[in-house]
Amino acid sequence: METPLPRTAQAGGGDVVAILNRNEPAFYCVPADRYEAMLDLIDDLKLAKEVKAQLEANEPRIPAKIVNGDLLVKGESGFDDAK
Repeated sequence: METPLPRTAQAGGGDVVAILNRNEPAFYCVPADRYEAMLDLIDDLKLAKEVKAQLEANEPRIPAKIVNGDLLVKGESGFDDAK
């Protein structure tokens, strides 16, 4: 017996599809790109929480810049040249 799940997921046209059992959501079929975006958002929220905690700790701040994906700290070569 073939499961209708692949056809059901495709019928969603790239959107999330709720699979119901007795009119209650049993699970959600989430496209891979949407799922990855959700995971990225969760990571960003966790990082923002950590940053907020560090800022509220009133620890000394160190001037830094992100240049081409690299973290440059004041005093390092290229820090003053970076925009």
